[in-house]
Amino acid sequence: MEKIRLLFVHHRLVCGGAEQALYDLIGLLDKQRFQASVFVQNPGGEWEQKFRDAGIEVLYDYSCRQPTFNPVKKLGNLNKKRRIQKAYQNGGAGLLDVCLPQGADIVISYNVWENEELVFAENAKTVKYIHGDPGTNPDYRAEAVNHKALLSRFDRIVCVSRSAWTAFRELSGLTEGVELHYNPMNSDHVRELAQAEVELPQDVPLICAVGRLSVEKAFERLVIIHKRLLQRGILHKLVIVGDGVDREYLRRIIRATDTQDSVILAGYQANPYPYMKRSRFLVNSSYTEGLPVIAMEALCLGVPIVAPIPSVGEMFGGEVCGIITQNDNASLEAGIARMLTDEDFYRQAKQGAENRSAFFDGKRMVRELETLFAEVARETK
Repeated sequence: MEKIRLLFVHHRLVCGGAEQALYDLIGLLDKQRFQASVFVQNPGGEWEQKFRDAGIEVLYDYSCRQPTFNPVKKLGNLNKKRRIQKAYQNGGAGLLDVCLPQGADIVISYNVWENEELVFAENAKTVKYIHGDPGTNPDYRAEAVNHKALLSRFDRIVCVSRSAWTAFRELSGLTEGVELHYNPMNSDHVRELAQAEVELPQDVPLICAVGRLSVEKAFERLVIIHKRLLQRGILHKLVIVGDGVDREYLRRIIRATDTQDSVILAGYQANPYPYMKRSRFLVNSSYTEGLPVIAMEALCLGVPIVAPIPSVGEMFGGEVCGIITQNDNASLEAGIARMLTDEDFYRQAKQGAENRSAFFDGKRMVRELETLFAEVARETK
């Protein structure tokens, strides 16, 4: 049986939730049925090697122009370079036809914010991913409202949460071919990695936050809430796992709030799961998210969650797995305080998270997407 060739187009392979979701998706795909590669628009991301180490082909716009001393091949490379430049002058149109002459059955716009015309390659079907919630994220809202003509050209559009699916359909007016599919995750791998030993304080309850240190993740308000809770006599420590452009800004906030002894900046960790597993609960403090992968990973480990993101509540499946708050400081503070002080409620949330853990079976979750890709590929014939 001939394999279905998938090409995922991604902005940049950095350390982030979308990148982890892509990594897990490709890793879980049936290799007897699918052959997957990643076309990177902006090379140099810190996770490129992680993908290569897993045997995933990573391509760039210059991958088709191998260095050579052969004058005929040099001339061919020069011609390809000119065609690539012309493609970029036309919003990316025709770029993959130059860079990927072997073609693909399906080109997947996984996380593309520029030159998106490139995904419409000759003889390939197209799938578009919506990772954020257009109802709360201004960038995704602008895309849904202002780029309807381009969006309507995709054969399928995949939203990764029900709230994103609902908002996208309402704002774009597009309904046909717009589907909801949660990102699959390698749950067996997460549970295995969580068994690693890490050195963490055990004298007070520990709460954990994981993510890129950038403005939308709102770690600064989490530190401020942490300080307010300490002032109220609610003892605990906060561990933040991640790195990013706001690292020094966050350090200044920690110094300004005099919480150097109670906030642990663990930095980037290739394996954040032991930190989550050994914490009382996970906090997601973001201003906006589609469906944070880290929330699914926490529930996979049986760890309760406090978050101001409605899509996280979709993952609870009728269980009490934590608290979904309003997206303001007071509400988030109240939710964290309850999880730290109300022992009966915490035990209920912990049990709910453990009950829900079985839902996050990566092999089951990826089968939905395999069915989608197979259906789309058949439409190319």
